Amino acid sequence: MLRQSGADYAFKQRLRGVRPGSRVTVTFDDSPGVSTLCSPRTVEQGQTYTVQGAGGPVQSELTEPDPDKQFNVLGAGVWRTGRSYTFTADEYEPLLTFVSTVPATANGGANGTGTNGGQCGPMIADLKAVQVEPPVDKTIRSTAMPPSVAFKGNDERPVSQAVTECATSATRCTFTPLEDYSFSYYEPAQQADETFINCTRATLDRQRPLKTGARTISDLPATAGLPPTSPTAAPSNMNQQFTTGSGTTPAWNPATERTVKEVVHPGEASWFETQSGRQRTEGWFTSSPTPADPNQDWRLYTVLDYPSPQIADKVYQRTGPLTSAELARCRADRPSALTPNDQGAPAGGASRG
Repeated sequence: MLRQSGADYAFKQRLRGVRPGSRVTVTFDDSPGVSTLCSPRTVEQGQTYTVQGAGGPVQSELTEPDPDKQFNVLGAGVWRTGRSYTFTADEYEPLLTFVSTVPATANGGANGTGTNGGQCGPMIADLKAVQVEPPVDKTIRSTAMPPSVAFKGNDERPVSQAVTECATSATRCTFTPLEDYSFSYYEPAQQADETFINCTRATLDRQRPLKTGARTISDLPATAGLPPTSPTAAPSNMNQQFTTGSGTTPAWNPATERTVKEVVHPGEASWFETQSGRQRTEGWFTSSPTPADPNQDWRLYTVLDYPSPQIADKVYQRTGPLTSAELARCRADRPSALTPNDQGAPAGGASRG
């Protein structure tokens, strides 16, 4: 029952598992209140309330009237079934809110005087929510991933608090990946190491050392250990939760040194490019109290983007003609100091003395 009595008695619930961009349809039943504190006048005319989901419009509703005063029979009511409200979520776990708009002075007290102001309102039942999720967007760069968010029950909390909770022990939280939004991919090609310019008249055929590296991108606090604070650090509790839930053991910040064969023809430039194999895993760390209490459980949403354990990096040797600036550099005079003594004087004859 929705009511207004000093404190906020609106019904509020976060829709767990709903993501931004989802089209959410909420269905519910309603009825005028059945409390003995309901005034006959408001019940006979129907009672008003609003429903709103975060990111959506406010929808005003009016229950069926109760001219037969069923409110006097506690537990009866005049139920209107199959009501619906649709909105597009603009945040993770959007808050769904039902609010009574029956004036506090218009109900309360069976005599209709309103002396028990706000103690009666419309009733809501059989609440269900279904989402149609947006398609996965694989064009989002690793530097533009959505930020982590955390909740305890219905309340949004700082991410650091949720990390502290999950980091308590290896079994404190469970990581559940969102399979539809987790995927492997190749990042755009990037130049690795130096470009070699061949200004000589000969083809260069040589062995060249090539160093490459990759890193994990995450906005979680360092205390989460995702990625580890150092290559030799023992796996943190949240690290163990992640690897158990995702079924992967990432090499969080690998570095590789290899020897490659490089052939550079005269008047050409040679360079190497890499495309790192990446894995993006999106999911929730969840912690439930004992005994279970949905108003006290912790939920931490995050996205990790790290070197893929499934697909190998690609290394390209590239060669191409020199640019105009590189050609000019190749044709430049050889750097040399001027002969310091008598550089402008003619050479003397040989001494035959």
